[in-house]
Amino acid sequence: MAGGIRFRFDFSLVHEGNLRNGEGLTPRQMSRAVRRAEREAQKLAFRHAAGEIGFPGLPFLGKEARALSRFATEMQKRFTHLLVLGIGGSALGTKAVSEGVGKEGDRKGLRLAVADNVDPDGFFPLLRSHPMKTTAVVAISKSGGTAETNAQLALAIEALKRANGRKWKDRLVILTDPEKGSFRRLADLLGVASFPVPPNVGGRFSVLSPVGLLPLAAAGVSIERLLSGARWMESTFRGRKGEKNPVLAAAAVYTHYLIDNPKHVHVWFTYGEGLARVAEWWQQLWGESLGKRKSTGDPVGQTPARAVGVTDQHSQMQLYQDGPADKVFTFVKWMAGREKGNVPSGGFAPGMEVLGKRPLRDLFDAEFEGTIGALWEAGRPIVRMEVGKRDEAHLGAFLHFWEWVTAIAGECAGIDPFDQPGVEGGKIITRALMGEKGSAERRTEFLRKKRNRVKAEIRLLGGKPLRGKSRRGAAPDTVPGRR
Repeated sequence: MAGGIRFRFDFSLVHEGNLRNGEGLTPRQMSRAVRRAEREAQKLAFRHAAGEIGFPGLPFLGKEARALSRFATEMQKRFTHLLVLGIGGSALGTKAVSEGVGKEGDRKGLRLAVADNVDPDGFFPLLRSHPMKTTAVVAISKSGGTAETNAQLALAIEALKRANGRKWKDRLVILTDPEKGSFRRLADLLGVASFPVPPNVGGRFSVLSPVGLLPLAAAGVSIERLLSGARWMESTFRGRKGEKNPVLAAAAVYTHYLIDNPKHVHVWFTYGEGLARVAEWWQQLWGESLGKRKSTGDPVGQTPARAVGVTDQHSQMQLYQDGPADKVFTFVKWMAGREKGNVPSGGFAPGMEVLGKRPLRDLFDAEFEGTIGALWEAGRPIVRMEVGKRDEAHLGAFLHFWEWVTAIAGECAGIDPFDQPGVEGGKIITRALMGEKGSAERRTEFLRKKRNRVKAEIRLLGGKPLRGKSRRGAAPDTVPGRR
């Protein structure tokens, strides 16, 4: 493909001619699915033009990217480490690109760590491992109402104060909404450096915004090349029609297995270092965008599952090949790896001489083809994707590709791919349990339901709890460790 960017998208193994068990798409079904994807893509274009959604325009924010690069260069002169505080979309995109590009030790940038969990056994050691005199902290929350990031930030500020005294504010950057929210108020109150998160870009679509661009630039990743790859994909999407358009073709196929011939699980099988973290980013994008209820109340969605080749061939393939036919598979692979080397002529068990004097990559590639072949023979629908090179431009294009495919699939399914009402429910209960002001009634009701649930479990066990009465008069536990 032009511009030095190459992809191979292969949808042949979902066509009826290659999948003759009734699971494949007929030419008529494929044509109809592509036309549907085209219609919904046009609706998304209108939403973008109206300013309702913003991710399609992120690749073109060249001026903003240059400003972020200049700021990142100054950070590199002053610091050695960068600690990013965020969760979900505020973390996964940065991790996907950083590990996808690789070569962390060779990059001229800060040593990057992303704290995306409040497990004390993970966060406290991570915080202690950073030399806070030479560490910059970037806290990311669009609203500022994310409990996990707020807790992380309070602890990080405490550590910065201990190490730097009055100069601690020079080491903190906040990424949040440009005008509203508690993080915006905090940034203005403290007078610390801050950059805006576009209001019309949700977290899982934000990797090409300052959310991902600032930490990646500070870590030595070329965000200019990242955006150039995304622009290439946007141009490809806008310039091709029908099945020749990879975004429309992919959206058509996946929508078919989302709503026409529903497969409840979508498995991403990745082959190549760095791709597992990209799959982690995709998992949130796919699950949170498409797991919804339609206006009729009917549920839509697929469970996104990740598998790493060749490791998970030995742990999951039995299920995938002989288990329920409720899955669609996407295989993702780098076209070429970085490392070379041959297997020696000896040193393996008798009967395995075929391995001798051959590149180890031959075995890796054969595993990729063999796994696809076994699943195809079992009648499983499979899409193959090969990414030309492990660099910023290809990753930028690939991430932008999946954002469009996901958005179109959501529109085709009749749901809003950009909201997340189910996530908010868990956040509300969490804040109530932590004693948020005005939430006493909700907390009391939740604990009442929990006690009733535990009592029901005790009755199922014959009235004999596995543990005695817990502290403060709470209902006894029925399973060790459960409260």
